[in-house]
Amino acid sequence: MELNTSAGGNSWNIMPENAVAGVVLAVLFLYFFVRHFIFVLMVFDMVLGWLRHFRWFPNEGKRMSAFVHWIIALALFLGFLVVGGAAGWLEYTPI
Repeated sequence: MELNTSAGGNSWNIMPENAVAGVVLAVLFLYFFVRHFIFVLMVFDMVLGWLRHFRWFPNEGKRMSAFVHWIIALALFLGFLVVGGAAGWLEYTPI
């Protein structure tokens, strides 16, 4: 397993020197990834519990409507990116 990372303008690869170090690195990375995912879900659950107190937040029966509005918003945003790029309003430059 090879990890690529950068910080402070410097980039480097983390490459294990033997198979045991590679397995340990992979297991620890996967453990951290799963725990991070669970942590994010926990935070989302707390935020959703707070948001459910508001009247404008979609309840159980209105989630399809909220999803349709999200699709419409996404289409409008992507459409503006395409039209704005073609009209010269936006400039796309590679990093």
